[in-house]
Amino acid sequence: MGFAIILGILIVVTLLVWFIGYSVLLKFVTRMETRWQRIMHLLSRVEQSTNDFLALLDQYGKLPAGTTESLEKVMEDMQDPANERGDQLHAFGILNDRMTFLFEQMDDDEDLNDPELVEISEDLNTTLTLLETASQSYNYAVEKYNKSLTVTPTKYVANVHQFKPQLMVDETVHRLSSSDHAI
Repeated sequence: MGFAIILGILIVVTLLVWFIGYSVLLKFVTRMETRWQRIMHLLSRVEQSTNDFLALLDQYGKLPAGTTESLEKVMEDMQDPANERGDQLHAFGILNDRMTFLFEQMDDDEDLNDPELVEISEDLNTTLTLLETASQSYNYAVEKYNKSLTVTPTKYVANVHQFKPQLMVDETVHRLSSSDHAI
């Protein structure tokens, strides 16, 4: 009789720990995914603004040959849901480098004072600032999630359900920085 009570208590405690750990993990996963959705929204906004910016530069004949095609390929990689998050962010890094080059070219050219072009470039810069803030928020959520994987109740659930630590945006960029940046 005593063994049955002890076994029953052990089963109830195990189920309670599993339930608490699982709910905590789901909370952190939900936060992380919400923040990633924000990043994806901003990436699509960057893509739209970039297309508008390139169209205006092409209209003025100030776009280097082959730029549109190469940036379209990078934007496809950036928005492709089949790619890992790190690959999408790496594609964004390449796009950002190339756009910075185009912005510098535009600033050096006195002929490009079109108000629409200035508005699009300001919108792109604002979006890039928002993207940086969203990336910091995502990093914070990933940090909390990764930390939760090491705490006792959630560690048990994470091992059973094979939750894996996630890379933060900065770690992903550093991991991919040795890759080819050529466009």
